[in-house]
Amino acid sequence: MIKKHGFNSLSILVIVAIVLIGLRLALPGLVKNSLNEQLAEMGDYQGRIADVDIALLRGAYVIHAMEIVKVSEAVPVSFFEADSIDLSVSWQALLSGKVVAEVEFINPELHFVDGDEKDSQSGAGTDWRAALQQLVPIRIDRLGLNNGTLHFHNFKSEPNVHLLLTELNGAFNNLSNADRSQDAVPADFNFTGLLFENASASMQGKLDPLGDFRDFVINLKVTDIELQRINNLAEAYGHFNFKSGSGDFIMELEAVDGQMSGYAKPILNNVVIFDLQKDLEKGVFSAAWQAVVGAVGQIFRNQPKDRIASQIEISGSLDEKNISAWQAFVSILRNAFVDAYEARFGRE
Repeated sequence: MIKKHGFNSLSILVIVAIVLIGLRLALPGLVKNSLNEQLAEMGDYQGRIADVDIALLRGAYVIHAMEIVKVSEAVPVSFFEADSIDLSVSWQALLSGKVVAEVEFINPELHFVDGDEKDSQSGAGTDWRAALQQLVPIRIDRLGLNNGTLHFHNFKSEPNVHLLLTELNGAFNNLSNADRSQDAVPADFNFTGLLFENASASMQGKLDPLGDFRDFVINLKVTDIELQRINNLAEAYGHFNFKSGSGDFIMELEAVDGQMSGYAKPILNNVVIFDLQKDLEKGVFSAAWQAVVGAVGQIFRNQPKDRIASQIEISGSLDEKNISAWQAFVSILRNAFVDAYEARFGRE
């Protein structure tokens, strides 16, 4: 009698299990290589990730140690870094018949740099919506930040400027509502953080971070700023500094179809700008200049409350030729604040 050989059901299951295990072990490396290939070509920027973890039961994958840098070597800091990025399917939406994702950035850092065209860094020159969609090829409903840090640098000014916003937490919610059609409704967002590691900051409004940045509402409030912490900024852009004082800062901006309007309102309390003894050590011209600044400050001072308050009007078009809406936004803000400094405290 000839004995027939063949695969029984158990053998088939074992082979299938071995294949699936092999695919599962190989999948993180395949995803990592694919993402690195895509991130290597992003216009003026290029990125890289160190590793990827796959969580099949959770319907998620986690990107570890992402870094994005400007291709130009003129910028000494990376544009974006994150310890990890968690990308998962929203089960609540899935039960409703929709396939959408939630993205959480863990310990992200973003560096903006003010300078000339070659040594500035604003994020212009890359389609970030397309880059994010490469990471998450399905619709994103929520985009969150966990313990983020935002930097603003000017490496060319005298002195150098470094503004720091830490402990940035919050999220853009209901991004799926922002379908980018003509009547799209921007997503809600709410963030909190610490400016200069001590002043409470909050920002709320409506904005589609994956859209074209032409329609938004942004409300920003910062309280209890120790003014000596912004002396580098004041010296670099306004040619004066603070000996003491505290302040609050309020800004409200709105853009409708690319036309931005709003205001910024700094409120400074118990301000001392002129320190004669310290500035005489620097020279008579420096001391004279600080005296002029101190005198001008008295014009804006509310004597009973020992308060300086002024309002900076902000307006402009985000549809400038040859630059992105984001570049136009940054340029309008920068010009508004620099012009305000020069008008109140500056010199020709």
